[in-house]
Amino acid sequence: MLHPTQIPCELVSPAPLGGWRGFRLWGWVWFLGLCSSLHLQAATVVLDPGHGGYDPGGIPRQRFIEKKVTLEISKLIQARLQAAGHKVIMTRTSDEFVELADRVDISNAAPYRAVFVSIHCNSAPNSSAHGIETYHYSSRSQRLAQAIHARVVAATGEEDRGVRKARFYVLRNNRRVAVLAELGFLTNSKEGANLARSARYQQKVASAVVAGIQSVVR
Repeated sequence: MLHPTQIPCELVSPAPLGGWRGFRLWGWVWFLGLCSSLHLQAATVVLDPGHGGYDPGGIPRQRFIEKKVTLEISKLIQARLQAAGHKVIMTRTSDEFVELADRVDISNAAPYRAVFVSIHCNSAPNSSAHGIETYHYSSRSQRLAQAIHARVVAATGEEDRGVRKARFYVLRNNRRVAVLAELGFLTNSKEGANLARSARYQQKVASAVVAGIQSVVR
């Protein structure tokens, strides 16, 4: 579809165009302008890569470091969302520690239609634990949590550990639609290696998160 700026100048000039032909041409100009404005109004997404800086995440002595994996996957999600026309606000873009209250403040300062997605990886003392969990706090955030969860489970083929309500700080203090995704267990040898070392797997997970977001917000 042509952008309005690509329409030949003779079609948008003030030269008289009478009858049905003129009406149709101006109708197309209006329609293309509307498409452009709708594209510019795509929802803002606040992406929150979990942990960072002196907070590595996970449990002591685990092999794969959560803060590194969450940032890598979040940047892949960011790139895909931006390519689709969304504005993306990252709570961190490097290995830095950001207070939970500051993460929430960033989200609450975003436009009203923004959604907040916190990216995490799970850990457990039992290395056999595996699978995908997704959390929300408010009922209005449940739909987004379910959408992201379903697509990540389908894309990875990992165990469905459910969508749950939780009182995590970044969820219960958030005035935006907000979810927290646990994308697998870094303490599980298979999931951990996939999440930390496989670029293909990271891309698969990122695409699934984006698909979940886009199924709910435009």
